[in-house]
Amino acid sequence: MRLTGRSFVVYYGQGPLPGLETYDIAILEPDGWTTPLLRQLQGDQVTALAYVSVLEVPDWRVHRVGLEDEDFVRLEGQKWVKEPFKNQLARPDSENWRRHLTRHVDALYRSGWDGLFLDTLGDLEDEDLRGLAPWLLPAAADLVRRLRAAFPDRPILVNNGLWRVVPFIADYIDGVCWEGDLTPDILKKPWAQAMIDFLGRAAQERGWVNLMLTHLSGTSPSSLQQILRFSEDADRYGFLSYVAPGDYAHAIRLRDGRVIGRPS
Repeated sequence: MRLTGRSFVVYYGQGPLPGLETYDIAILEPDGWTTPLLRQLQGDQVTALAYVSVLEVPDWRVHRVGLEDEDFVRLEGQKWVKEPFKNQLARPDSENWRRHLTRHVDALYRSGWDGLFLDTLGDLEDEDLRGLAPWLLPAAADLVRRLRAAFPDRPILVNNGLWRVVPFIADYIDGVCWEGDLTPDILKKPWAQAMIDFLGRAAQERGWVNLMLTHLSGTSPSSLQQILRFSEDADRYGFLSYVAPGDYAHAIRLRDGRVIGRPS
């Protein structure tokens, strides 16, 4: 289930956007992608990974799925909410949530998506939830195990959760994405070098692909210089890299630095 390629892009808008076909790997919000549109992108030799929020649930989805109060993580009696998005955090051991996610992932598999990009597991590393980690982390690992069973022979990547979550789910994934403000100065810090070493060993021993994801607005010469430096650092450390132009829902940055957005 090795994921191959030399470039990747992240786009959470609904449906195709010109420029996606220039990347080897595209991480996409599956809403808006019909089977013919997905096949067309794959025909351009693009590996399409479907975005899946494993734990965070926006209000509109709570009602659609039919979740109850007991299906959410609570801290000191109150639902834990992810700021600033106001998303609630589903309990990874909730059978209601597990059934929903399993059906969703099975539908993505049957639709022909090449892989999954699992997001929001990194929320479990929030310091507020440290006291709940003894049951949250094993429950999350078992949830990912179920998702792997529903998506058996195609790559699964996980976004963040590198310190506490990834060691629990290492047997069920094929790579990681390190998302954050990953400046050259930050990547030189001892803790960052320790993470780079850990992920580098995993890439060698398990055949993982490692991604670095950051964002930087602007297309000025100074911005492009920062992008180039980030890309060179990521490549030196053995990571594929992508610099998003702000959020991931409205535009992508092409490999030459230009920004392409959806027409209004």
